[in-house]
Amino acid sequence: MQISKQIRKLWLFELEKLERIWPEDFPLDHPLLQDLEDLRVRNCSSLISFAPSSTSFTKLTILKVGNCKELVSLITTSTAESLIQLTTLKIMNCEKMLDVVKIDEEKAEKNIIFENLEYLEFTSLSSLRSFCCGKQTFIFPSLLKLIVQGCPQMEIFSSGVIATPYLTGIQVEEGTNRWKGDLNTTIQQLFIEKVHNVIVIKL
Repeated sequence: MQISKQIRKLWLFELEKLERIWPEDFPLDHPLLQDLEDLRVRNCSSLISFAPSSTSFTKLTILKVGNCKELVSLITTSTAESLIQLTTLKIMNCEKMLDVVKIDEEKAEKNIIFENLEYLEFTSLSSLRSFCCGKQTFIFPSLLKLIVQGCPQMEIFSSGVIATPYLTGIQVEEGTNRWKGDLNTTIQQLFIEKVHNVIVIKL
């Protein structure tokens, strides 16, 4: 597979038959993976795999995924560890996504630091349960903005320890922020309120 070493941006739009961006045997040291800075995937309705489990994106700063209805998870914990330069992560309209980060068994409880992540958005993810269901410690030392909208099944952010020293609220709709002292408590409170509203409506 011959790809220029100079590729910094890769945008994949309207590829309805695309099932995998990279094959499972794609070389993990390929320059495309190591040099990529901006990756956006939209309206790829057959996509079932975003990247092989041990893929590393050490220079990636922007990752946006939207309208990929077959994706159940986005990345593994191994890949998450490599995202040291990521500043923006946005996921929208992926109706089957259960967790953003899937657990690698061999790295079940390792600390993961998103050193430069400032902006995180989950919008219209109707099946999303959590960012990660494992007990890893997630550290977000730069996170300033978190948007969670249209995620009715999201009961918890993560089962492990979460550090967000500069985050002071979750945007749940335009102009409305919520905060209950920490990220998990806030997500849990929002879920309880949604369940209560459903019960009231049924009554």
